[in-house]
Amino acid sequence: MKKVTSVLMIAILMGLHIQLPSQLPCSNFHRQAGCSQASEDGFRYNSQSRSGLFARGTTSKLKAVFYAGMDYSITLCPDAALGTDIQFTLTDAVDGTLIYDNATDNKSPHMEFSCETTRNMFITVIIPGGGVKKGKAEDGACLGILIEQMVTPKVGF
Repeated sequence: MKKVTSVLMIAILMGLHIQLPSQLPCSNFHRQAGCSQASEDGFRYNSQSRSGLFARGTTSKLKAVFYAGMDYSITLCPDAALGTDIQFTLTDAVDGTLIYDNATDNKSPHMEFSCETTRNMFITVIIPGGGVKKGKAEDGACLGILIEQMVTPKVGF
């Protein structure tokens, strides 16, 4: 009887483990093929990258640390249902200084920069459009923020 109970418990736990990823449909959306728009080889995945379920008319912030001596590539990877008119900004988390706003860059979903000092920053994503009715899961779509990094190449003497 103990053997049957043990086997049953293992089967239930394995079933829960198999079900877990399906509960998070957007969790790795930023890892989809073709998301990266890094300008050159050498950029590597940064674990601060995130994905989530978004709806039209919403805004979300992601806090990230960018380290001195590194080049960074940030790419938005939206589901087609969210459209292509998505705005994102990069601001200093300490004093609120605006570093980048893609609204002045034709709403480009990609930007790159070099970091001279280590900084905490917010990546703010603004999805245009009207709000959604409460409880309508089909009104949401996945969006990923892919952050890639590489050591800044030494230039000059």
